[in-house]
Amino acid sequence: MNEGFGVRSLHPSVLLLYYAGGMTFGMLLFHPVILFSGWAASMVFNFHVDGGKEWRRWSIPAISSFVFLMIVNPLLSHRGRTVLYYLGDIPITLESVVYGATMAASLLNLITLFLSYRVLMTEHKFLYLFARLSPKAALLVMMASALVPRLRRRLQELMLVQKMRGITVTEGSLVQRARNGTRLVGTLLSWTLEDALQTADSMQARGYGTGPRSSYPAFRFRWRDAIAAAGLVAAAVVVFGLWVGGHGFLTIYPKLGAFGLSAGDRAAMLFYLVYLLLPLGWEWRDRKAWQALNSTT
Repeated sequence: MNEGFGVRSLHPSVLLLYYAGGMTFGMLLFHPVILFSGWAASMVFNFHVDGGKEWRRWSIPAISSFVFLMIVNPLLSHRGRTVLYYLGDIPITLESVVYGATMAASLLNLITLFLSYRVLMTEHKFLYLFARLSPKAALLVMMASALVPRLRRRLQELMLVQKMRGITVTEGSLVQRARNGTRLVGTLLSWTLEDALQTADSMQARGYGTGPRSSYPAFRFRWRDAIAAAGLVAAAVVVFGLWVGGHGFLTIYPKLGAFGLSAGDRAAMLFYLVYLLLPLGWEWRDRKAWQALNSTT
């Protein structure tokens, strides 16, 4: 998708504001209904950004983390007055189950937001925002955020190459598979370290961090960026004000409160969803303009 189209056309500072607020409210708000609604909105945003490609790649780890938290929290935390049943001598309480589900929903929401962040906030945009403030720290954070996807992609390439040589971790005895896996990991680490050294030498040769950094991409703050930023700030102020007023979270301990949303909770959920979906207005607007232009040609 073209960087000058829809959500991608927004200024990097607006995108950073969007994700900072979305992730912050994903942790501040603590009501399962609000969080699951926010996750649904994040999924809609994700599918508009890249058709859900990143989500499909990471759906199994994300859902596994969700299920893991839901199972582990009731086993480790025995707080709460409503005992559902006893697992041996371990009391499983309704409050711990709901708390685990709410934490899992918050984590799932954050993961979904981060997946679209990786698509929209490119390396050029990240360095544009932070390289002038702290070039070395910006480069370190950028490389760290891309480390896991890069390692995963390289491991898949290595497994494909080694499989052609008869080296696989899915066949043979346990000892043979462990030996092959160790060889793959060793090769992956060697490749990664060599690439890191080459990158460091390249950046040093180019004088990175020795003076003000120039930037090839020219990101201009336009009227659509001002409108988007104003809308995000307005929605964020409302949500934060409602949260300070005691809305947007469910009382769980020591006794589970009512699941029903109060007027303040509904307002917090509404403006939180507005915040998460607001940038899609430019996506829909540009797609509609593109379709109208194609229909006239």
